[in-house]
Amino acid sequence: MNILLVEKNKMTHPLYLFFDGISEGLRTKIYNKFQSYVQHGNVYHCKHLKTLNSKIWKYKGTIYKLRIDNGKESSRVLFSKSKDGNLKIIHAFLKSTRKTPAKEAKQAIAIYQMLECLETVIWDSQSMHC
Repeated sequence: MNILLVEKNKMTHPLYLFFDGISEGLRTKIYNKFQSYVQHGNVYHCKHLKTLNSKIWKYKGTIYKLRIDNGKESSRVLFSKSKDGNLKIIHAFLKSTRKTPAKEAKQAIAIYQMLECLETVIWDSQSMHC
């Protein structure tokens, strides 16, 4: 199992802006959480993990929504699991309201629906800074 980021392009640019704009502490917490999924060999459910409701947002498949907090920073990282078991991070944003903003959900769904056509890169400790 690998942690993959969709390769940077016009559509995925917000993901890279997010990682460039957050604190080192938050970036490390996000990376460590994904590393724990790799170590367990699967996405295990916890109170910080939900799915983006496919009936509400009208898409097919599963997009996971992970909450990571670091002090006053609160983020959501949206990702999917590929057929071969890899975790693909497709979108992330800082959270400021209770509900997932429509703009953020639509961005993640658009990328998710094109995932097969998009290149990915492995996100490891050497490339932790996007």
